[in-house]
Amino acid sequence: MAPNTAIESSPQALHEQNNAGTGETQEAVTRYVVVNVNGNHYGMATDSTVELMSASMTMVTRVPQSLEFIEGVINHRGTIIPVIDARALLGFEQRGKEARRIGSLFHQLKQDHIAWIDALERSVRDGNKFDKPTDPNLCNFGRWFNSVMDGSVEQCHDELHEPVVNAIIKRFDAPHRRIHAIAEQVLAVCEQGSKEKAIDIIAKSRENDLAELSTLFDQAQQSIQKIYESMLVITEHEGQKAAIAVDGVSFVADCKDSDIEPLPDTADNTEFLSGLVHRPDGTYILIADLGNVYSTACVAQ
Repeated sequence: MAPNTAIESSPQALHEQNNAGTGETQEAVTRYVVVNVNGNHYGMATDSTVELMSASMTMVTRVPQSLEFIEGVINHRGTIIPVIDARALLGFEQRGKEARRIGSLFHQLKQDHIAWIDALERSVRDGNKFDKPTDPNLCNFGRWFNSVMDGSVEQCHDELHEPVVNAIIKRFDAPHRRIHAIAEQVLAVCEQGSKEKAIDIIAKSRENDLAELSTLFDQAQQSIQKIYESMLVITEHEGQKAAIAVDGVSFVADCKDSDIEPLPDTADNTEFLSGLVHRPDGTYILIADLGNVYSTACVAQ
């Protein structure tokens, strides 16, 4: 769906009526906007759904001492409305934490090679033995890179194999190998008694190869942030409006009201759900109880 989409108006249910010319009775059907939250599908009736927009298209203002699942408020067409974090509301880890985890991973990997070059320069200046790996496959970064390329990486596996992110990560290989290649050259120059030349080689590698590697990390991080960019579903219930932050908007589905089943007794996080609908492909849609969401998360305006 487009980043900013108004939902076409449609009745909540196609109430039972005589089918023209046949006398048959049509079953009541409700149309739902189906969103993704933590890999699950949730349906919100379209008669309660006003608009869809990317979270990046508006500014969320934080509200001190608000409930943990209230991200803040936004100005929606002149009205200040709350932003409800669907993940937090349903008991899942907040989406921002996943993005920060990947950012922390990238920061550590960048620091590893800054430390590698720093150690090489100290070895030249102090005359101490350089004890870092010279083989690009044996350093922390090299082992991580190879695990991404062969698919064995565990942390953030899906995000690192997203096509745009993975294409950027593949470009890490050339500057990384060039960084390691200077070690033997620098150490050989030092043995010949030319520390200044060795320091100059290191400086050029910092300016070129290490800078290129850092830029690629930044580009990969930006691409991952786009993956984690939430969608806002602007909803309305009994005269109130709220924006519900979800992972993404998947599709629109028409479901027969008679097909809605009770939630199983073993189900978790059911407080804000009213039932579920099984789909022909074996998946299911959890039906959101917006009335309960609003009574819990929204303050009367």
